[in-house]
Amino acid sequence: MSWTSEKEAFLVKNYPIHGKKWCMNELGKSEASIRAKAARLNLRQNKDSEFFTDWQTRAAGSKVGKKRPEQAEVIRALHAEGKMVVSEEGRKAISKATKKRQDEKGHPRGALGMKHSEEAKQKMSERSINTWKNKTQEQITSAVYKAGKTREANGTLPPQRPNASWKAGWRHIGAVKKYYRSRWEANYARYLEWLKVRGEILDWEHEPKTFWFYGIKRGCLSYLPDFRVTTIAKEEEFHEVKGWMDDRSKTKIKRMAKYHPKTKLIVIATKQYKAIERALSKIIPEWEI
Repeated sequence: MSWTSEKEAFLVKNYPIHGKKWCMNELGKSEASIRAKAARLNLRQNKDSEFFTDWQTRAAGSKVGKKRPEQAEVIRALHAEGKMVVSEEGRKAISKATKKRQDEKGHPRGALGMKHSEEAKQKMSERSINTWKNKTQEQITSAVYKAGKTREANGTLPPQRPNASWKAGWRHIGAVKKYYRSRWEANYARYLEWLKVRGEILDWEHEPKTFWFYGIKRGCLSYLPDFRVTTIAKEEEFHEVKGWMDDRSKTKIKRMAKYHPKTKLIVIATKQYKAIERALSKIIPEWEI
């Protein structure tokens, strides 16, 4: 049964105050049909309605006894301490177990191998385009910040130049496996580890902190320095290895000075890097030429 103007008007009037299931029963429509039409009409449930209040109460009641706040606090604390991080071996074990379970019992949602039709893809694309068209610049900026912070928290910030030719890849340096964006960056990490072993610095970390430029609406919204170095005097420095400086890099460094003036940033340019290489490349193990 197709949607008529009368049925759409009925949905507009009743969906916000009675919800999806009530409208399904009254209109004789499927859940998917009601959901899709409500999305196209940009309908939302009225949070002050009796239906919504009752629904929230029932939802909260269904969780009683299933969630222990003290347990959640313990898990959050363990995450903050880095004790919940899954090792590479652990990830492989989970993946192997999941594949075995799916081979034996099938895909849990029964959707393995299914694909969206071209019509469905077109509708999703149009909906996404319209959604972003209706957002203000402030909403778009907020969404970009939120997405960036989520990737930062999850450790999934993408390599800045994934197709570059200067030997980006994973390396084990200082007993830690990290993704380094260039040979120079990896060598500087080896240099910092060498300084740490000699007792000339207390510690170093690769890309541990992202600095955000709040108030900027477009362009460079954040900056992730290559290294954080803790000196013998327990002072914090950030080191950036830059063989060449493009316009984007210049903008980031200028904004760092403006938005984070108390942060000490040291740029290791070609001259400084070459001096280290000439003096120590034959002494520091695994130095890449």
